Amino acid sequence: MQSSTNYSQFEKKENIVWPIFQPAENINNLPFWNKRPYLSFEENQILIKGYLKRIGKNKQIPKAYMFILLKTGQLLYADKNQKGKIQLDLSIVLKKIELTNEENEDKQKICAIRIERFQNCSIHIWNEDNLISINVWYNRLAQFCISQNFEGFFQLQEKIDQGAFSSVFSVTSQIQQEVVKNQKFAAKVYSKSLLQKIPAQQMKDFINAECQILKIVKSQYIVQLFEIIQLEDVVILILEYVTGGTLYQVIQQNVLNELMSLEICYQILLAIKEVHHHGFVHRDIKLENIMISSLNPIEIKLIDFGFAEKINRNKLVNGSGTAGYIAPELFELAPYTESCDMFSLGVLFYQLLCGNSPFGTQNKETLLELNRTCNLQYLQKEWQNISSSTQKIVQKMLDKDPNKRITILELELLLEIHINNLRSNQANSRQALNQLQNCNNVMMQNQKTAIRLVSNNKKCDDDDMMIEEKSIDNTNLINLKNSQQYYNKSKWVS
Repeated sequence: MQSSTNYSQFEKKENIVWPIFQPAENINNLPFWNKRPYLSFEENQILIKGYLKRIGKNKQIPKAYMFILLKTGQLLYADKNQKGKIQLDLSIVLKKIELTNEENEDKQKICAIRIERFQNCSIHIWNEDNLISINVWYNRLAQFCISQNFEGFFQLQEKIDQGAFSSVFSVTSQIQQEVVKNQKFAAKVYSKSLLQKIPAQQMKDFINAECQILKIVKSQYIVQLFEIIQLEDVVILILEYVTGGTLYQVIQQNVLNELMSLEICYQILLAIKEVHHHGFVHRDIKLENIMISSLNPIEIKLIDFGFAEKINRNKLVNGSGTAGYIAPELFELAPYTESCDMFSLGVLFYQLLCGNSPFGTQNKETLLELNRTCNLQYLQKEWQNISSSTQKIVQKMLDKDPNKRITILELELLLEIHINNLRSNQANSRQALNQLQNCNNVMMQNQKTAIRLVSNNKKCDDDDMMIEEKSIDNTNLINLKNSQQYYNKSKWVS
């Protein structure tokens, strides 16, 4: 490539009206790179590295440097020594563009990535000999930055959902890489027209919360965010594509038994635990916000973090929530803490087990009043086939007093124990039934033995699985787990 004294963008850079993500103002003419101190790292921390060209400040000739992107989102460049570094985040804007060499007779064009750290403070990096290399670099950088590319990168397929604040479409990747070529994603689209429904600051907080949280949480039970794209009129979240529908749709099919409901509740709990670990609460746990990625085996994905916010134990920052899932203390303007998410999960768990709300009404005004007073309905008909252990767990989750409500760690342990018991019980019941079926041509005494074996298994299914009321207290949890492990090994010997 010929050296050049004048590289310019091939496209015009217009003012961005959309206010959600913008580079910070370049106060006091701050430089693009942080020069010191140098960054030390291990080889296993590197996400991608390679030689790319750039034109330095006050330079006229492109020069190749070694660029290194770490898994932490830190980008650095070096020749013999490190020369500079930056931390990539949602204030840095990324775009793949064309540059043209204006002094070249053929007006040579190259594909480059523009990284804008401050307003009007950016660099361009490129490798004119390998377009695939630039696409790979773009994909890696887009994990940390805000992108301005959609067309040419993704192909819109069909609308798959419409919410109050966003639309969701299926899209496929158009980047020429075997790993992602034609891979299907979900594109959640927030339009600037949302300003007609809610105030600008609320809209900004709503979208920013979802993007910030999905960037940091890492769980197999939380939908994965791959890229955030900001265009003139929309913000697009490129998300993991989940095919199984929502949990609301699944319970309409009446395909869930008690064990499956417990497993779903346990996975949602692990997702919520990850959110709480990073200092946030979800604030909108409900059937519609749980996607099913697999029914056999069960696997869920927690979605929709627009209502999420930082935990504040001193005051209620935002009172948003869904009627019928709201923790009763919020009606008294108590702070929204982890315990409030636990109450919402309790409502969801009740619905999984019984097929309807614990408040027994669809009328919004009546529902809110029952929700406020925590007036729960445990109907005998709905609960007759549910083990008393599960019933006690639900009651602990739906305790009106947040100080008495079961904690996330207590619930995690109890669910783990109860799920293991039910799995063992089902396995041994199946074994007993097989023995019973093989007794058709055997003596009557053998039939009675097999029948007693089935009966004993059934009795254990209803006898609380050794989870007593007092066992839910903190002081008994470890002893309970140890005794359950012994109980499983000794009781269910095949």
